[in-house]
Amino acid sequence: MSDFKTVFFDDFNGNALDRGTWKALYSGQHGNGMFRWDPSQLEVADGKLTIATEREGGGWASGGLSTIPDGQTYGRYEFRARVDEAQGTSGVVLLWPSNNQWTDEVNILETHDPRRDSFAFVNHGNPWVTEYIPLNVDGWHDYRLDWTPGQLVLSVDGRERARITHDVPDQKMSFGMQAQVHAPWEGWFGGGPNGGTPSRAEMEIDWVRVSAWTPGQGDAAPTGFAAAAAGGTDWMAAAQRYVARDGAWDGSWRNQVASGQITIEDVASRLAAGQGQWELWQ
Repeated sequence: MSDFKTVFFDDFNGNALDRGTWKALYSGQHGNGMFRWDPSQLEVADGKLTIATEREGGGWASGGLSTIPDGQTYGRYEFRARVDEAQGTSGVVLLWPSNNQWTDEVNILETHDPRRDSFAFVNHGNPWVTEYIPLNVDGWHDYRLDWTPGQLVLSVDGRERARITHDVPDQKMSFGMQAQVHAPWEGWFGGGPNGGTPSRAEMEIDWVRVSAWTPGQGDAAPTGFAAAAAGGTDWMAAAQRYVARDGAWDGSWRNQVASGQITIEDVASRLAAGQGQWELWQ
């Protein structure tokens, strides 16, 4: 048995948010005065969640959502995401206290770099600890945080990239995702929007999996897709094999790729999420 048991998995394959999971949709003016939270900036379509930031008159609107008040102490958090390059904007995936009172915060992915050439992994402890990870976050990547007593371990695309052991939270935390617009004085983010900032920027989420920390009593030992993921499988190569071996029937992934309905990257992300037929690419 593993040390983690799946609590929920959302692949956003419907046409609306699962409000049984995503209980909090952000709304109202943000404290920096640059934008407002608006639930209409959240869209589920084409197998993904889009969190948009859009210019509206002289201001901006962005989306955000969370599992608040639901949460847990310790766990594993996995997701596949990308964030548009756009000066003065950012995307954040985070853990936040389930009682919605700020005392702890873990930013699993925070796009402080306007060029999206890196991201920040931050534990808001005492003192704050920030790890900067070089990565093109404008492209799709699989992220995983393992939060256990005394440590936060971040992996990207199956490879450990950072480990924080100082002042790790030990209270019930909720999982959230949000887009933001920054003020000119927020230098860590490269300042606010400028003339080159597009009128719309998107943060896209392909899937999310949250698991509870249950030492020795979690899900069965990984096999199939899970074992491949743990071993750092090259999902693009797996997708190429899958498409080459897939059938020619209507609706097959091979035909969908050939007709332009989906991309080979879509196939790779589906395989990484545990979809498809194992024997076609193993």
